[in-house]
Amino acid sequence: MSVHGRRILGMLLAVVAIIAIALAIAMTMPKRWWSTDYAEVRARWAQPPSTFVGVDGVDLHVRDEGQGPVVVMLHGSILNLHEWDLVAERLVGKFRVVRFDWPPYGVSGPDPSGIYTTARAADLMAGLIERLELGKFFLVATSNGVNIALDYNARYPGRVRAMALSVLPLERPSQTRKVDWRIRKLMWFHAAFAPDNHSKYWYRLILEDTTPADFVPPDDLVQMMYDMNNLPGASQHQRDFIASNVRLFQSSDVGALAGKVDVPVLIQWCDQDTVISQSAERTVSRFTRAPVTLVRYPQFGHFPMWEDPDLFTRDLAVFLSQQDAQ
Repeated sequence: MSVHGRRILGMLLAVVAIIAIALAIAMTMPKRWWSTDYAEVRARWAQPPSTFVGVDGVDLHVRDEGQGPVVVMLHGSILNLHEWDLVAERLVGKFRVVRFDWPPYGVSGPDPSGIYTTARAADLMAGLIERLELGKFFLVATSNGVNIALDYNARYPGRVRAMALSVLPLERPSQTRKVDWRIRKLMWFHAAFAPDNHSKYWYRLILEDTTPADFVPPDDLVQMMYDMNNLPGASQHQRDFIASNVRLFQSSDVGALAGKVDVPVLIQWCDQDTVISQSAERTVSRFTRAPVTLVRYPQFGHFPMWEDPDLFTRDLAVFLSQQDAQ
């Protein structure tokens, strides 16, 4: 072998040795990378107007703002009530907006029942509505929050005046969509070295992978996801919730609950969302008893309330005002 070849081989062996040493060190370290502190996260993300309301042993993180007709908003998975910040601030001049972190997400306290399911979240929602004496209300939901909204409506009929839904998972989300290769690599890394936590880069990639190419995830949105999803116990509780959801989709027709809705429905459909496999037309057809208004956005992905809050909120506010006038 030439001198040049030996130098290249030596460099490669050195790189391999460095990687091996780094992996060995990582394997001996406690697997708590990126873990966050509950008190610090609560101090950062639960300042006034946030409050905490006890419901069936769970300390629910709640924001109740504004005056007027009541609008209850349900966030999606991995997020929390702050998913609706930009929409809420545009609605509070005309509506009373109520949001909460449904477990296992956000900074609501752990559930002593140990149950993290769609039905349990709907029951906690029912308890909160009773505690706040909200009466009848408009219900706005996105992603997995839609399943909670439909479950709540089916088991607590007569409470909801109208619904506005976006990114509706009436069927199990796509299992074949192509995921960014960087996310796949990080999934292996996190599983090996930090199974209960994820880096900020991970959450930024998740947002980039589920939104249009021209959308730049805001730093505070990434920070919020990082802070709350890395709280002690959060990852395990979220795995429990997702596992229960998988069983629910495998054992029942989740979308059939749409057929129990008998109040006006606004569907804000996002054409660039690749997470949901069901079509807009099929989604509308599942609401067999409800008058449906369908608004399609060819430019929106999985997080329309962040991608263009002005347009998204304008259409939502028009629908809510129309229903309130009736």
